[in-house]
Amino acid sequence: MLAANGEIFHRGSDELTFGYRQSSLDDLAILEASCQLEETTPRAGPADAEAVDRQEGSQPMGHQSAGCVFKNPRGQSAGELIDNAGLKGTRIGGAVVSDRHANFIVVEPECTAQDVLRLIELVRGQVRDRMGIDLELELEIW
Repeated sequence: MLAANGEIFHRGSDELTFGYRQSSLDDLAILEASCQLEETTPRAGPADAEAVDRQEGSQPMGHQSAGCVFKNPRGQSAGELIDNAGLKGTRIGGAVVSDRHANFIVVEPECTAQDVLRLIELVRGQVRDRMGIDLELELEIW
């Protein structure tokens, strides 16, 4: 791993922790990793297949995006807030708020990083103005 100060170091699995949208690897760049998988009993069944179908039906699969742009505010869905603000399909250059799931910004071939950043700010401002809620970024932008 590479620390912010340029130091390269190694960590064993006993030194790593992972959770939902967090890990002990904040502020580090992973240069190399090796994993050992353990065989388990597959859980795929009708309930799992239905969950995958629901997710694929609601997310812009087959389009380039960086995943969810904003964190869900406590007890609310960022995607629903953006949708309720009437922003699905909003475009700046080659960046577009997904028609499928409003918390995704999909990009077209001519899209620039500036298009995405400007669209993020537009969405944040419109949700703040219309709903009174400040959306917090899920993405880390450096």
